[in-house]
Amino acid sequence: MFQRVAIIGLGLIGGSIGLALRRMQAAVEVLGYDFGKGVCDRACRVGAIDQSCDTLADTVGGAELVILATPVGAMHRLLQELAPVLSPGTVVTDVASTKAQVIRWAEELLPENVSFIGGHPMAGLEVSGIDVADAQLFRGRIYCLTPTAHTRPAAVSKVCSLVEILGARVHFLDAVAHDKQVASISHLPFLASVALMNTVAEDRTWDDAALLAASGFRDTARLAAGNPEMYRDICLTNSTAIVDWLDKYIESLEILREHVARHDGHVDEIFRQARQRRLEWQDMQHDAEDDRR
Repeated sequence: MFQRVAIIGLGLIGGSIGLALRRMQAAVEVLGYDFGKGVCDRACRVGAIDQSCDTLADTVGGAELVILATPVGAMHRLLQELAPVLSPGTVVTDVASTKAQVIRWAEELLPENVSFIGGHPMAGLEVSGIDVADAQLFRGRIYCLTPTAHTRPAAVSKVCSLVEILGARVHFLDAVAHDKQVASISHLPFLASVALMNTVAEDRTWDDAALLAASGFRDTARLAAGNPEMYRDICLTNSTAIVDWLDKYIESLEILREHVARHDGHVDEIFRQARQRRLEWQDMQHDAEDDRR
């Protein structure tokens, strides 16, 4: 277990981790640091951290567990700055949406007496910031951990304890496999949503069409409201897997286009297949919800 935890980055995810730790493990002291002006003060007010710190060194000093909850684009510089101030034996984990690149940076930059294990909670909202942090955000959710051959078992155990406190479920997988899978179920949907939103909004009929748009358009375009900088960093650190899925998606769209252009009534076979797969996935989700109750 751990007595002192440092969270660097106090947005939705970092703040929610802090809230969960402080409400469910009163014996744990939670220190926080954020690069944004006034964020630490707000984190203290909402109860996400016990103490805010002015420097990274003060934040991580004496912490057994350090959680990096910044955008993935900030990770390289952050790891560089942390390397000389981390105490021997510290366990460092992150919550970034991509894993292989972050792990390469960690193994390159962190000292050998510090353990790193990649993490990614499969939870989030379109909104961000400490003001929407929620101690229940991770309850019942999958929390991916991507240890490598260099990861010490004690470090894995410590981060598993964190996941248990958050009420999430550990899912171990290889970092490359993680990045390929999340590219399909998270990054590709965002890009599809962006393409839809920009395609229709750039047409001269959009002002009128917008009045007609209802729940179907709203649900499909919802992800386009996501944080642009966060998704930029995701694309930069997971481009190979994302491009692979984009190619497959474009191929599927081209097949649909051909059926529609030919007035081919057999297009309903594609629709039926997609509907059946969606219903099967929905049943899996319901079963998982039942298991969590």
